[in-house]
Amino acid sequence: MIPALRRAGLLLALSPWVFAGLAGAQDAPPPATEEATAIAATDAATADGSEAAVDSGSETATAAGAESDGLSDPVSSAVDENPAAQLGTGTAAPLDAPETTSEVPLEKPVDKPVSEMTPEERKAFRLWRQAQLAETMPPPLDNTPPEDAVTFDLTFPASQGGGSADGWAGSMSYREDELAELSGGVVIRYQEIEIRADRIDVDVAGKLVRAYGDVILDQGPRRLSGTTLTFDLSTKTGSITDANAFMSPDFYFTGEEVKKTGEDTYEVVDGVFTSCRDETPDWSFKLGKAKIKVDGYAKVKNASMRIKKAPVLYFPYILWPVKSGRTSGFLVPNVGYSDRRGALLGLAYYQVLGPSYDTTFFADIYTKDYLGFGNEFRYRPSEGTKGRFQGYVIRDPATDQTEWKLDLDHETTDLPFGMRGVVTAREFSDFDFFRDFERSVDKSTVRSLESRGFISGNWGSHSVNILFSKRETFLNNGNTVKLRRLPELEYRLRPLRLGSSPFFLKMDSSLSYLSADRTETVSGSYGRVDLAPQLTLPLRLVPWLNVSLSAGYRYTWWSDSLRSVPLGTEPGDSQTVFDEFSGDTLSRDFAFGSAEIVGPSFSRIFDKKGGHFSKLKHVIEPRFSYVYVGETDPNLQEVTPIFDEVDTVASANVGRVALVNRLLAKQRSEDGEDGAAREIMSFEISRLYSLDDTALQASQDGTQSDRAGELVSLLRLNPSALTSLTARVDYSTLFSQISSSSLSGAVGFGSNRLGLSWRTRWQPETGERLSDQVRLTGGLQLVPRRLGLQTDIVYDIEQSLVQQQRYILDYRSQCYSLRFEVRDVLLNNEHSQDYRFSVNLKNVGTFLDLTN
Repeated sequence: MIPALRRAGLLLALSPWVFAGLAGAQDAPPPATEEATAIAATDAATADGSEAAVDSGSETATAAGAESDGLSDPVSSAVDENPAAQLGTGTAAPLDAPETTSEVPLEKPVDKPVSEMTPEERKAFRLWRQAQLAETMPPPLDNTPPEDAVTFDLTFPASQGGGSADGWAGSMSYREDELAELSGGVVIRYQEIEIRADRIDVDVAGKLVRAYGDVILDQGPRRLSGTTLTFDLSTKTGSITDANAFMSPDFYFTGEEVKKTGEDTYEVVDGVFTSCRDETPDWSFKLGKAKIKVDGYAKVKNASMRIKKAPVLYFPYILWPVKSGRTSGFLVPNVGYSDRRGALLGLAYYQVLGPSYDTTFFADIYTKDYLGFGNEFRYRPSEGTKGRFQGYVIRDPATDQTEWKLDLDHETTDLPFGMRGVVTAREFSDFDFFRDFERSVDKSTVRSLESRGFISGNWGSHSVNILFSKRETFLNNGNTVKLRRLPELEYRLRPLRLGSSPFFLKMDSSLSYLSADRTETVSGSYGRVDLAPQLTLPLRLVPWLNVSLSAGYRYTWWSDSLRSVPLGTEPGDSQTVFDEFSGDTLSRDFAFGSAEIVGPSFSRIFDKKGGHFSKLKHVIEPRFSYVYVGETDPNLQEVTPIFDEVDTVASANVGRVALVNRLLAKQRSEDGEDGAAREIMSFEISRLYSLDDTALQASQDGTQSDRAGELVSLLRLNPSALTSLTARVDYSTLFSQISSSSLSGAVGFGSNRLGLSWRTRWQPETGERLSDQVRLTGGLQLVPRRLGLQTDIVYDIEQSLVQQQRYILDYRSQCYSLRFEVRDVLLNNEHSQDYRFSVNLKNVGTFLDLTN
């Protein structure tokens, strides 16, 4: 999404009147039906900055459905995959943006949209959310009266609405029978209101309370404190001096005087607003005067933004959102900077179209004459249907051209017969859009983009899928390859027992109409039919031996085939320049089968007296497998149109022998009981053997060959949830040389982690090293829960150069966070460097975002 939508930051360097009248509606969530409202409300507040910063070091996901628009954060568009952003209400920070620290010790029990949760997961989610909300409530006060306290129950006259107030005090006296004078640690309670003070006078006839000293007024999740209080219990209005106010979620006001003018309205005179809890807040707004409506807006006059005590900005008027619901209005402007486009002012207007629909219009204005406009439309007409459409267009003054991008994400389970439908569409003006307007290195180098839609249904062992898809791939020569399914109908039968027999039937089949456009090579459309039934016989002759036999037949038919077109400059010239469709049909069929034997297995159990594990089980398993794929006419491959893996089938007659050592462990729980067994180590040695004349190892000139394959050794270690190691070595027995090796592992220490992967390939015949790369990822908490460093480095040992390096430094305070990011990527033999600095304020969003 455009930064103006995602990062509701304040404008730093613009004139103050820009803010006059801005209805700072927060970055709005997708709408929901009334049926989903209760869950949506609990899901909402996870977007308020209370989640910990996202784990980084892994590459940014660019899967369909997580694509951003041209000017978005590196992965900010992925926020819509987050349940907090999908169903929540409130400012949703970018998924990978540094967020403010949460004091809640509990972890989120499940990370998926609430609509997809099971009843048990929803219950766990609500309990977790209640724990989060409890953090923002005022701390509970002692409600136990001292032993020597005087308790009372004051009854108000019917003319004032009746009712009574109870509580306790150190001493109590009446004056003129209408004024109760209470002193010495007074507590008075009336309905949901509780008032505490050193001294309280209660006008019983007028239902008026005057409190002095250390005054605290609690009303649900809202708390006011100060030195004096005048409060009318009938209207529940009043004023407090030298005031401090708290309103959920995490809004704090201080003022010379705070007036409560209604059920949800307040006035602040000479005050300070912040979301920080510190005595001297890290950021705040100094207010001349403000009128505040809870779950509405704060209308602020003569405001200055302060960092600690230093003023940095002045605004004559601000309309600030103090709400959790969806409300129409202007989003708070966003500012940014890039070397190419200049300074950015992002403006957006959000409009609620009903309980299940909303839309946002936005504009990006750059100082170097770039101008972008867009719209986002979101809908959720039912619990089972939701979607989002985004469109963005930008004028490039350098080329005087307009570039655009359209995104559509739709999902529904409201189809007949329990079927599910999904549409993920990506359309764009050209691939230069990503190169020119993506701020993320990962997305600016996108070379392939896929749009797809499908309807699927599952009924027992049967499943049906109808798929439409289009995949575009950009080639280095400037050409684009387009592959389309228009559509494909797929039927699958999962293994189904045939009556009371021991046989299981399985079948994969598809009926497709395909289109391929390869520009300079073959282009055209054709039909394809593919059938692959398979029969399986599982055998368990003895407990320590498992056998599985299967056999099948595959038939494929194409409505068109290829032929080579000669250059034709000379008679008999055999050179070809391209292929074209011939108009002739083509068919292919072959038999296939497999066998797998596991065992005989040998095992031994070891009891352990101490340590993390109570029992260990060592298992030795020999494994034998066989795969057969029948031969086809070798000339078929030359005339077969290639679209996907169905079109490329190689004959095989191969056996595999493996010896596997496995170590399983039962972890001892805190109560001493044994937990479930899990595999903590495995070591496997395997080798392929060709059962025909096919060589699995051969020299480059073909003079040396071996029907036996390379010797493969594989080691896996998983001693704990935070530690893993995988090592593999492929050894060429023909040349007595290692052909490839790989090592990958990860280790975690609390919130710190380190990952390493190292892959090397050799030419076994000559010993030449073909490639040698190592990747290091890590996350280190330099100051726990405050300062963190994340790294991702890819180094090419063979070429002695760094292909990619990324460093992210995050500082997280209770109410703001800072992120500084440096990336250096080698693209087309040139280093591309990217620097980024962002500031995120709690309950505000990204305040500042600067990049080169």
